[in-house]
Amino acid sequence: MTFPYHTVPDANAALPHHYYTALLLALVPVLIVWDNQRKSEPWLALVGIVGGLFSFGMVWPRYPVVGAVLALVANAVVVLAPFRPGWRQWPRRHAVAVVLLALVAADDSLQHAFGWVTPIDWAWKHGGRAAVVDVFSALA
Repeated sequence: MTFPYHTVPDANAALPHHYYTALLLALVPVLIVWDNQRKSEPWLALVGIVGGLFSFGMVWPRYPVVGAVLALVANAVVVLAPFRPGWRQWPRRHAVAVVLLALVAADDSLQHAFGWVTPIDWAWKHGGRAAVVDVFSALA
């Protein structure tokens, strides 16, 4: 097995991967808690999100090994950031949202880096895509 499994995720990093969607949505709870404490900001989560988006979309297609490693590390940072003591002062629902969204992003990054069958990708390939197409075609 080579690392990463996909040298370019799905042959095009510009496609709407759930890595992008989940990390962009994780920005919402991070930015909500940003203003809660004057001298305590969720910098680690923000750096992980921005670094992950950059490494997945810009670095991985040109330098696959470096991009995959950076995307995985950034994803791990976002998953672990809410477990730091500083997050205890903010509402728990924001930390839970960040962790869950980071796990959705990890589903995509792990699948592209290691070639593992991950739950969201499996569901997409076994009827999820057809269901979404059916819904949008019915709306048109």
